[in-house]
Amino acid sequence: MNKARIKNTDEIVLAEELPKLFPNYKELVFVCVDNKCSIRMAPACIKKSSKRRPHFKKYRNQEHIDNCEYAVLNDLYQKGKDQKLTNIQINKIGYPSVFHIKEKFEYDENEAHIEKNDNIDEGITGRGEIARLYEFDSENIKFDRRNKVQSIDRIVDWYLGFPYNRDVEIEIKGNRIEYQYFFKKIKQNTHSSQLHNERIFYGRIMLSNKNQDAFDKYNESVYLTLLGFQKKDEISGQYENYSIKVNKNSMSRTLLSKLKNKYNELFKKAFIDFQEDNIKPDYGLYAFVYGKIDEKNNTILNVEKHHITFRYDEVRKTMKERDN
Repeated sequence: MNKARIKNTDEIVLAEELPKLFPNYKELVFVCVDNKCSIRMAPACIKKSSKRRPHFKKYRNQEHIDNCEYAVLNDLYQKGKDQKLTNIQINKIGYPSVFHIKEKFEYDENEAHIEKNDNIDEGITGRGEIARLYEFDSENIKFDRRNKVQSIDRIVDWYLGFPYNRDVEIEIKGNRIEYQYFFKKIKQNTHSSQLHNERIFYGRIMLSNKNQDAFDKYNESVYLTLLGFQKKDEISGQYENYSIKVNKNSMSRTLLSKLKNKYNELFKKAFIDFQEDNIKPDYGLYAFVYGKIDEKNNTILNVEKHHITFRYDEVRKTMKERDN
């Protein structure tokens, strides 16, 4: 499990953030995030030298209660990476079903109220940290319009974490599209005509000094060069690589700072692995963006607001094989 709760404060923390937020985490007591369960949890693989991702694990002599919602959901998340889930299981988890790209949510009296939080870059959902478990009478997927998100983080999480269930739909601007058609990979010989503004585009970030500290090089924009290119000039041998341009002024300072810190952390890790020839096969540093081609330069993707996120060592081969 990637989350646990600090027993004395009830604060929920991510395993990968422990060393940064709680340097003395070994002195803390962690329990399951489900208040009805609350069994003791132990941090694992926290050190940078560990080959596995940081996580929490239960003690050998303890078990989650039978109706522990978080344990059930965590089990489904793990299954979803390797096999197709049933519709009933998908309904239990819930998934981002509406991409609300406006700056603020508009209240709809026909829908449940959706509360805001400070972690807007992680997405906003009507279900909260733990999705409620429902009993369903049939195998029909319940399209829940309350599961709205304003950023693409949780949309990307579903795409990467459930590669065998990409036939579920997401609604954008009143239209529905399956996840498998909502994502477009930017790779070699990708023509700019394929990069319109109704998709989430993603490509590997070039691990070079050019992309290092990219958020600090210009005052108003961030430029990231991708490995994917439109074409290669046969005479000069030069590639016309695609780039991502992020408008800093379209984001709050808090959100921009979070995005910068996430990028710097992942880039540093990926860059070191690249220099030491230690990158795992079929892994890479990826940028996921919801944007559109610049009208003056058809190799630059313009990104506004909070429509960009980064991933490293989460884009696995089994997922990539199912890409369009």
